Amino acid sequence: MTDAENNMKRYVNAVERRLNLPREIKARVMSDFLSAISARREAGLTDEEIRRELGSPKAVAAELNKQMKDFAYRKSPWRFACLALAAVSGIYLMISMLIRWYLCNLGLMGVGIIGGADGPTSIYIAASSNSGKAPLIPLALLAAGLLGFFLLRRIRPKKTPE
Repeated sequence: MTDAENNMKRYVNAVERRLNLPREIKARVMSDFLSAISARREAGLTDEEIRRELGSPKAVAAELNKQMKDFAYRKSPWRFACLALAAVSGIYLMISMLIRWYLCNLGLMGVGIIGGADGPTSIYIAASSNSGKAPLIPLALLAAGLLGFFLLRRIRPKKTPE
């Protein structure tokens, strides 16, 4: 493949990446776009002239998205709320685990054995009774936030093509 072909392929891929359309519609739009490029090549234009005539990949994709706005994905306003939930719970989880690790290394938290050689031995837990369950809530919130962030990335369009 020549450099000109590589440049045109990168150009087309850059346009395709910026399209905010469902996969089937994106494939049809890109097929039409490639047909338009082929028609320009047959008319005698070079790849550089074609790129100059069409404009930047960002501008081409914006125009195509504008033309196909009835089929475009809608962005969810809840997406970044889910990301914030995941970030806050992840930070809380990391800080709480660091504090536990630090307290265990200092000997301030752990298992204490009290007793003697002549009688029954008792084992006392120095940490709170729910210490094993403490990271479950922030871990669940972290998972829910990340799941929401990725699932709400794109909402299906209201309208489907005929």
